[in-house]
Amino acid sequence: MSGLLVGEVVRSAAGAAPHRPAVVFGGRVLTFAALDAAADRAAGHLAACGVRRGDRVVWPSAGAPVESLQVYAGAARAGAVLVPLGPDAWSARVVRAAAPRLVLTDAGRAAEGARFAAAARARHAVLADGDAPAPRAASPDTTDRNDTTGRTDRTDRTGRTDSASRPERPERTWDPAEKDPHLVLFAGPCRPHGVVLSHRASVLRAHCGGRPEVPGALVCGFPAGHWGLWTAVLRQWQARGTVVLPEAPGPGAICAAVREHRATRLVCPPEVWWQVLDTAPHHLATLRSADTETAAGAAPPRLIEAIRTATPAARVRAFLSTPEAGDVAALDHADVRARPGSCGVPAPGVAVRVAGGELWVRGPLLFDGYLRDKEATDAVLRDGWFRTGRAARLDGDGHLHLTDR
Repeated sequence: MSGLLVGEVVRSAAGAAPHRPAVVFGGRVLTFAALDAAADRAAGHLAACGVRRGDRVVWPSAGAPVESLQVYAGAARAGAVLVPLGPDAWSARVVRAAAPRLVLTDAGRAAEGARFAAAARARHAVLADGDAPAPRAASPDTTDRNDTTGRTDRTDRTGRTDSASRPERPERTWDPAEKDPHLVLFAGPCRPHGVVLSHRASVLRAHCGGRPEVPGALVCGFPAGHWGLWTAVLRQWQARGTVVLPEAPGPGAICAAVREHRATRLVCPPEVWWQVLDTAPHHLATLRSADTETAAGAAPPRLIEAIRTATPAARVRAFLSTPEAGDVAALDHADVRARPGSCGVPAPGVAVRVAGGELWVRGPLLFDGYLRDKEATDAVLRDGWFRTGRAARLDGDGHLHLTDR
């Protein structure tokens, strides 16, 4: 791999296991070789729409899960910054806040996408057949953009590009560097800031050495738009594993996916785990790894016991994670019963401290800052430490406890 680049994770997996399924969604199966080719096509066609290295591309991630992963890999390879918006964040206000060069949608959201793009003074394109975005409208000539440090640059948007004249693979001069931003996460319409992640932070968050995985298929139980989805997918791809996407929202589809694909791994936030356990816990017998991940605090001991009962052969783990910091702490299988109420010990490579009763986090997994908001960024990033705003304490064995909830 040439640097810690998201697009290279897919290329490396395609070279090592080209015929292994990378994504399964209902009857659709995309091998790593096919995903790699789709990423190249998406990157080339984003360039045909006028997207250049560092430009932001908004994409509504609900309703087209396979296409979402193709756009994710393709945008990263082209050096673009993807802004995936779940159903709660897909709005004209959030699109304007993202200040994109391009709003990319599927055909079903074309009308909304064109309207939101016009409000944001951006171009709009539809992801056409063959995964090629087709330009729909030109934007105004120029726009002012602010990066996370508050600097302003002007982006020329006057040129139109003929997609037939562009290469399928993006030009080498547009290849990203690992420190470049590649993802902006908005949690919803009420979250005021977009969390900016670099290639390096995303790849390190997904590094299998930090969270060793059992072989087999992963069913991803994060709802569309949840920030944990992207790390879970990239982690599985780094392990050359298959991601199974439930065919519909809800616990029934998750249980069906585990059963039909004999999945060995399931990762969900706590609220989804409760729904899964109430729906069809007998379908979880094949699991060998059961993870819960939340930013709210320690996983409820009653939930941990319910997961252990439903998945007797599985390694059960609970993670404290945030969009800004990635995995902060992990409560591993051996401690989930012995340490009720604990968030676990700091994740590998992560330093934590409690300053004035507040949890601070430092390490290579941190975000770059809040999109176009230097004041908010400076308020939470101090000398390499992220101030979480959460009250916490560390016990004598180094286990982290949140005390504000």
